[in-house]
Amino acid sequence: MQKGLNYLLEKYSVAADAKLTSDGKELVVNGETVPVLPWESERRIIELRNLVVLGRVGNMCTYRIGHTSQKGADLFEILAREIGILEFTVDSSVKEIFAISGTNTMNCIAETENGCVCTIELGATLKSGMSDIDKHEIITDNGVACDRVVDTQVPQSSIYVFGKNDASYCDTDAELYGYSELEINTIRNAFAIAKNADARKNNIKKWEHIQKVVNAARRSLESMENIKVEA
Repeated sequence: MQKGLNYLLEKYSVAADAKLTSDGKELVVNGETVPVLPWESERRIIELRNLVVLGRVGNMCTYRIGHTSQKGADLFEILAREIGILEFTVDSSVKEIFAISGTNTMNCIAETENGCVCTIELGATLKSGMSDIDKHEIITDNGVACDRVVDTQVPQSSIYVFGKNDASYCDTDAELYGYSELEINTIRNAFAIAKNADARKNNIKKWEHIQKVVNAARRSLESMENIKVEA
């Protein structure tokens, strides 16, 4: 991913010493460590946010999020990502959360400052090697906004090849061709914060709040009560 980031920095003449950590979760820019929020550079998430922020979906009634990953995945790490997506798409911070868990599963109910109530269903139950399955659906008084194709439950690819060797392809970024979707989103977000000091401040602030929400969820699991998120 560092190679892809270097390519963008050079192509667009961004004079910044920017190095991604090996896991791609942080970017060190001119000596400052900044969290990378790849979902904020993901096309489907951006477009879902636009529908809300521009007022095209009407008044929100319920937000439903589902995310299933491989067995052994850290559910709190997945929760952090989904809280980030929730807050980004509805342009508001989570103020309260309730959480319960089972074997390799966790369900949460979160409420944002602007009154959006969201159910979050998480699981770590997929076989090794399988890709994550996630879906974000906002039900409003005007209809439904979703980041997946209507009536589908799993991610779709752009091109499918059937025959002796079945395959699928979803390469949509010409500049970063060959990278996975997560790698592209990571590189794009890293590039955005490398070139903009305000973006770095915003990422740090957002990540700090996301961690507060995750910690509140941990406390909720212990107490079986709604927990207000620290200001």
